[in-house]
Amino acid sequence: MGLGELDRKAGRGAAATVSTSTVRVIVYDPNFLTLAGLASLFQNEPSIQLVGQFFDRQECVRTVRTCTADVITVCIDHLSAPETSALVGDLIAAADVSPYVVAMSMADTGPSAYEALRAGARGVILKNCPTRRLVSEIMTVADGGTALPESMMQTLLDGGAPSDAAWFSARTEGQTGLTSRQREVLALVARGLSNSEIAGFLGVSRSTVKSHVSAMLRVLDLRDRTQLIVYAHRVLTPT
Repeated sequence: MGLGELDRKAGRGAAATVSTSTVRVIVYDPNFLTLAGLASLFQNEPSIQLVGQFFDRQECVRTVRTCTADVITVCIDHLSAPETSALVGDLIAAADVSPYVVAMSMADTGPSAYEALRAGARGVILKNCPTRRLVSEIMTVADGGTALPESMMQTLLDGGAPSDAAWFSARTEGQTGLTSRQREVLALVARGLSNSEIAGFLGVSRSTVKSHVSAMLRVLDLRDRTQLIVYAHRVLTPT
């Protein structure tokens, strides 16, 4: 498969032939060499099916409208925070059934990394992380989990960026309104477990875990799993 092209066999019509343990990934990176490296890595990874690789942003967005993917990795290096927000937002909006978007960067300290989360990305993966960890984190994101560098998560838990009040709703203050089972799920989410791992721990189905997570986001007026993890540490963990 050439750069900037789509493997049509991995599109909507072939979804049923893909193993449930295989994660379908689209890669966007404007740096040709980095894109080629990631594509080569994923093509040699049996748990990942590379369905698209793009260095052209508009072509990537157009493809997302017609191709089923589980995860889109998006390079945010050299992008400002507003540019990052627009890119992540465009990809999420373009998908008929939204895949999980995860940002990839050489650093986790800039505002663009936090802006990616604000725009709906399910995590940030550092490009210099070991291959096994990269693959593991993509699998975790595909399973409904969140992937964040430890330093970035610690910054969020310590009340660091993003610092504006809009990141959390006033509804998260005081009584949570969560059921006892939802609190159990929340505690496991806070530990970074994926939906499948939580399901195995509690002896319930993965769909049940997803339903609990969705209900908690609705009750707490939180947007995504990253906010839920930070909420659990900030509000429920005794100080």
